Amino acid sequence: MLPLRDENPHPPGFKPKVTIALIIANVIVFFIQVAMTGQFFDFSMADQNRIYPDTISMFYNWGAVPGCITGQFSGVDMGGTIQNCPAFPELTLLTSTFMHGGLLHLGGNLLFLWIFGDNIELKFGKLKFLGIYLAWGVIAGLVHIFGDVSSASPAVGASGAISGVLGAYLIIFPKTRIQTFLMLGFFWRMMHIQARWFLPFWLVFQNLLPFFVGGFGVAGGGVAYLAHIGGFAIGIATGYLYKKMHKSDFTYGTRYGYRSDYR
Repeated sequence: MLPLRDENPHPPGFKPKVTIALIIANVIVFFIQVAMTGQFFDFSMADQNRIYPDTISMFYNWGAVPGCITGQFSGVDMGGTIQNCPAFPELTLLTSTFMHGGLLHLGGNLLFLWIFGDNIELKFGKLKFLGIYLAWGVIAGLVHIFGDVSSASPAVGASGAISGVLGAYLIIFPKTRIQTFLMLGFFWRMMHIQARWFLPFWLVFQNLLPFFVGGFGVAGGGVAYLAHIGGFAIGIATGYLYKKMHKSDFTYGTRYGYRSDYR
């Protein structure tokens, strides 16, 4: 299932400035990665023919490597060459949320951020949304790390933070319809699915099932499922907290949940 847009109207004049800024920041970082590695569609550290030292250095300096962050080791043997951990590996929990493993990884994440992020930004306000978004990314990274504290595989991507956006969206906008492109083999159709069905489906079939079927793998197939699951869970908790603190936003007649202090 591929989401195309949500049917959640904005108040007149609203512009999701932080969501747009986050998208631009991710795109800029992506092209910095391209400039550093000379790769575009997929940032590969090695293949059958050669090792790519620039890509290795980039991922180990700016990606979140569990073993580096937990202090399990100070460097990784990359085929005879030792790649040292960064001086402050804890910072990579933040920097890794703006990096991606390739063009499709970037495109998929930014599509979800564009569809769902603007509505959460509208509810929280721009500064709170920015802070909470970054916090979701860090917490999701920590959940990933706790799954395998000695892993030497760098984790990158905004997926953890965006999973937090999805979790909050599920609680705050459960009945909003998501225009979705569904394709099963030769069968395809356009559907309008409520968020309370679409988002749990995404969580179960794209994260929980692969995680459990893969033998509780932390990054089976290169995907940090635990980061997605952890981000989604903390997003749900944040959504519940917001709803409890802003009950008036959810009474009859407050269709937009408009914040008068939003600038």
